[in-house]
Amino acid sequence: MNLNELKKKLQPELQPHVVMGETIFIHRPNGRDFAQCNDVANTLILCVKDENGDPIFSCEDIDGRINVGSIDFVIQNEIYTAIVGLIAESNPADEIEKK
Repeated sequence: MNLNELKKKLQPELQPHVVMGETIFIHRPNGRDFAQCNDVANTLILCVKDENGDPIFSCEDIDGRINVGSIDFVIQNEIYTAIVGLIAESNPADEIEKK
């Protein structure tokens, strides 16, 4: 068994999501991050990535990232709703059973 391959397969899959004409990538929280996804800001920080899988948002002003507190709440909520939709629409256990 190749543990590295299995680890990659078990990670949440990045899904493209278009916001204001720009494509970002969202995913369901992983087991480690799930407890920290207790509000909109934390969920965006942990579950929104760029095309390379790097975080886009942070909770403070960091070079190369967007302070999640500085963006319009309507946009925050749109992205958050899309992430919650990923959680609601797919049950990983069902996907494993199908295979």
